[in-house]
Amino acid sequence: MALEIDGLAILCAIAETPQAFPAIRHDVAKAAQALVVRQLKAKDMTVDGLRRVQAALGPQPLALLVDGLTDAEVKTLVTRFDKHGAALKAGGAVELRRRLLALAGGAAPEAKPVKVAAKDAAKDAAKDAAKAPAKTIAKRPARAPARASAGPARDASPPAPEPATPRPPAGHALDSAAMAAVPPRRRRSPAS
Repeated sequence: MALEIDGLAILCAIAETPQAFPAIRHDVAKAAQALVVRQLKAKDMTVDGLRRVQAALGPQPLALLVDGLTDAEVKTLVTRFDKHGAALKAGGAVELRRRLLALAGGAAPEAKPVKVAAKDAAKDAAKDAAKAPAKTIAKRPARAPARASAGPARDASPPAPEPATPRPPAGHALDSAAMAAVPPRRRRSPAS
């Protein structure tokens, strides 16, 4: 039965007494860099995890490790941590490294830009255009109601029913009180 070795305990012992391990000093530096880079590339790594790594290592060692990464690796990390960042569009390797270190230092990732779709802009313009005629109609003075004639009624038939006014479909900008009002009846001229 094989026993499992505690790798962290061994690495701590090597770090505490480097004079006992002079032959592997260079290998320890390579292994440490490889381990930290592997942690940074982990799929579940978040901005908070990046900040914890910097808190554990310090800003200077992390800057040295980021400087040792390839441009493609840095771009991949910045893309994961700051999807909408302006540094991605600028594209320079130096800018990407600065952005990665700024995120590790506590800078907030940029929010998703808000885009107004052309369709929404067209709807807003149509609503504004539909409201303008409704306002001008509402400002027109109302006509006085027709007065009953003082003379005797020539025709005893009931008055003709008012024609039904068609209403626009519900949900349109023309559904206002001014547009829904029925126009006053016109006075009929007496037939001779």
